[in-house]
Amino acid sequence: MSIVVISTGGTIASTEAADGAAAPDLTGEELVRSIPELGSIADVRTHEFANVPSPHLTIDRMQTLSALCAEYDADPSIDGIVVTHGTDILEETAYFLDLTYGGETPVVLTGAMRNPSLASPDGPGNLLASVRTAASNGARDRGVLVCLDDRVHTARDVTKTNTMALDSFRSPEFGPLATVDKSRVVWHRAIAGDTPVFDIADESLTNDVHAVTVTAEMPVAQLDCAEEAAGLCLATTGAGHIPATIVPALERLRDAGVPLVATSRCPEGRLARETYGFEGSERTLQELGIYYATRNLQKTRIATVVGLAADALDELFERPER
Repeated sequence: MSIVVISTGGTIASTEAADGAAAPDLTGEELVRSIPELGSIADVRTHEFANVPSPHLTIDRMQTLSALCAEYDADPSIDGIVVTHGTDILEETAYFLDLTYGGETPVVLTGAMRNPSLASPDGPGNLLASVRTAASNGARDRGVLVCLDDRVHTARDVTKTNTMALDSFRSPEFGPLATVDKSRVVWHRAIAGDTPVFDIADESLTNDVHAVTVTAEMPVAQLDCAEEAAGLCLATTGAGHIPATIVPALERLRDAGVPLVATSRCPEGRLARETYGFEGSERTLQELGIYYATRNLQKTRIATVVGLAADALDELFERPER
């Protein structure tokens, strides 16, 4: 059994400087070497991809990471891939990989909430659990996975729910796929449906997709700035509701050819189809021809970026019409 650990930086690779401020500096080889128990699970190799805080990772770098995972998938000597990553945008990178990787070799992302300079750092345990997960037979055919705090999640459902807590990564509504019980991985449920996978060219990617959370009496200027954008994603209130005052701005964007994608700002549930009919309700969204998303706003934006690059928005999202 051979597992490759691709390191990208983040808290798991950070140590404190003399002034007490932490920044990524540990290599993947150093991370692996600090956990001797890994050798009893697999032959663990390392690949230094980056050593940066996760907010510094770009869409282009996510695409490069996806291509790297595909290269290892084509290597018959590799049985699993673990990516160490900062937790701030870990869910976005995981979902990007879920939509673009498509290989058979399991890919598991992990990170840490406490850097190695602090008491009881969680990085070593998370990396150990992630290697166990990548080596597990149950990890196959479940898409890209995320493993922290001994819980295994699907990339499509998991989100960071707390700024500092060790159990920050959770899957609202559906819960984790598996639990790592010391030396074994216990799988609890299957994944409903398959995530579509898209082969996209580097030059077709754009980060010019706006993401806006709808709030009470929000200023129309938040939408006007998207007039020349590649797309606009909205986290609507409740089951798909927006202030009536922003409807004309959305109509202008639609008429200008800007794709509009809506989700809910609620952590659970989906957009309604036919419950309400007031101006700004789900009926308005449908009259505008807005795409319906089922992920949170940050993942909806990632899906829109991928969908635009692959000319496949209709494959990624539903578009209910009145």
